[in-house]
Amino acid sequence: MAEYPKFDRPGKIPGTHELIPHARYRLVYEVERETVWLLALVDTARQWPPVRE
Repeated sequence: MAEYPKFDRPGKIPGTHELIPHARYRLVYEVERETVWLLALVDTARQWPPVRE
């Protein structure tokens, strides 16, 4: 992932990217210069992004 941090699709939250490492999981991350920040590992059965009231 460090060599190709934007390999997968753009995320649902602006500025993020998403990788589906398994059919049940979504890995949400963002890239800042040479750092990859892992933001969330979400079960695909859950709503993403979460709804805020």
